[in-house]
Amino acid sequence: MKRLKMAGSFVWMMMITIVGLQLQVEVARAQNQSRPSNGTTPASEVNALNSIYRKWGFLASNQLIITAEPCTGFATDNTSLAVENEDYNPGFKCECNGTVCHITGLKVYALGVGGQIPDELWSLSYLNDLNLAQNYLTGPVSPSIGNLTRMQYMTLGHNSLSGEVPKELGKLAELRILAFSTNNFSGPLPSELGKLTKLELLYFDSSGVSGPIPSTFSALQNLLVMWAQDNELTGSIPDFIGSWSKLIQLRFQGNSLEGPIPSTFSDLTALMDLRISDLANGGSSLAFLKDMKSLNVLILRNNNISGSIPSNIGDYQRLSHLDLSFNSLTGSIPDSLFTLSSLSYVFLGNNKFTGNIPQQKSTSLLYM
Repeated sequence: MKRLKMAGSFVWMMMITIVGLQLQVEVARAQNQSRPSNGTTPASEVNALNSIYRKWGFLASNQLIITAEPCTGFATDNTSLAVENEDYNPGFKCECNGTVCHITGLKVYALGVGGQIPDELWSLSYLNDLNLAQNYLTGPVSPSIGNLTRMQYMTLGHNSLSGEVPKELGKLAELRILAFSTNNFSGPLPSELGKLTKLELLYFDSSGVSGPIPSTFSALQNLLVMWAQDNELTGSIPDFIGSWSKLIQLRFQGNSLEGPIPSTFSDLTALMDLRISDLANGGSSLAFLKDMKSLNVLILRNNNISGSIPSNIGDYQRLSHLDLSFNSLTGSIPDSLFTLSSLSYVFLGNNKFTGNIPQQKSTSLLYM
C-alpha cells in the first residue's frame, strides 16, 4: 500500500527542523572528540556525504554538516541502522582498519526527501548497506549505481523512481537483498539481474516493470523470497523456478502471466507462502502440492485449476490461510481440511465441488 503523504508545510518544516537538530547534535558530538585512532575518512567521502545531506535539506543553511572526522561514536560502534532504530535517521556507518575509515552504510528512511538521487551517492563505493525507502525520490536511477560493487543490502522501495531498472545493477555481485517495490519504473526486468547469484531477497512488487521473467534468473539459486505481484509481467511462469530449492516465499499476484503452474514447483518443498492469481490460459492441477507440507499461506485464486483438492490435505498442519476460489476444482472437499489446527481462513467459492461440508470443524477456523 502506498504510504500516506504528510500534509501541510508546517509539518514538513517541523520535520526538517527536528532532523537538522539531530544532525547538529551528531556534529557536535564528533567535534568534541579527538581524532580517533582507528583511522581517517577520505575527504572525498566526507564531502560526498555533506553534499547529499545538504541537497536533501537536512539543514537550512549550506554550511558543511560534518567539519570533523565523521567515523566516530555511533558510526563505528554496534549501533544498528535498522528501520526500527529511529535514533539515527538519517544515519551512516563506517568501517575502519586503523589507518583509514570508509562510509559503508547510509540510511535515509521515510524522511520525505524528494527529487533525484544525488550523483554524489554513487561515489561512495564502499557502501554495502543503503536504505532510501519511503521517500519521494523521482527520476531515473543513474547507471553509476554500478559503482557500488560492495553493496549487499539495497532498499529503494516506496518512492517515485522512473525509467527502466538500470542493467548496471547486475554489477553488484555481492547483493543479498534488493528491493525496488512501489515505484514508477517501466520496461522489462534487466537480464543482468541474473548475475546476482548471492541474492536471497528480491522485492519488485508494484514497481511498474513489464514483460517476461528473464531466463537468466535461473541462476538465482540462493533466493529465499521473491515478491513480484502487481506488475505487468507477461508470458509463462518459468519452469526453472522449480529449481530454487531454498525458496520460502513466492508471490505472483496481479500480473498478466499465463498458466499452467509449472509441475516443477513440486520440488519447492521449503515453501511457506505461495501466492499466484489470475493466470490466463493453460489449466493446472494441484498435483504439484503433494510434498509442500511447510505451507502456511496458499493462495491460488483464479488460475484455471482443475481436478480435486489433494486427499492428503490433512497433512498440511501449518496451513493457516487457503484460497482456491474461482477455479474449476471438482469432487468433494476432504473432511480432513476442516480439522487442521492452524487453519483460520478458507476461500473455496466459485468452483464445482460436490458433497457436503462436515459439521465438525476446528476451533481455529474464523472465516469460510
